[in-house]
Amino acid sequence: MLSRLVKMLASELKMENDITAHENGHYTLAFADEIDVEAFELSKSLLLKGNIAAAPEKNREAIFIQIMEANLFGSGTRSATIGWLESDNMLTLCRELDYNCSEKEFKEKLEDFVSVIDFWRKRVLKLA
Repeated sequence: MLSRLVKMLASELKMENDITAHENGHYTLAFADEIDVEAFELSKSLLLKGNIAAAPEKNREAIFIQIMEANLFGSGTRSATIGWLESDNMLTLCRELDYNCSEKEFKEKLEDFVSVIDFWRKRVLKLA
């Protein structure tokens, strides 16, 4: 399923050279401004994952409070979830999609996902 969606996206957006296929339904999609999105095909869903930015030491509490508010009901993340990988000190964004989502829905959700990464990256860097 994911392979078909990625091929459609690559063709439609002319980004064949910006997609790396890994093993077992795992792809990396490279977008402008150094935004990379990993897409995974799971048994019952599709998963999008991307790095936002390193969690800064300065204003960390204020940033984390804003992130918790954004995660509440998905209102500030367009239904994705911001997390923190403490081991890498990296803020990440994840979004689960229906396994049988349409090409249109996949493209729209992916566009939203990239926009959210871009928004939060700028916000974190501004507050740092």
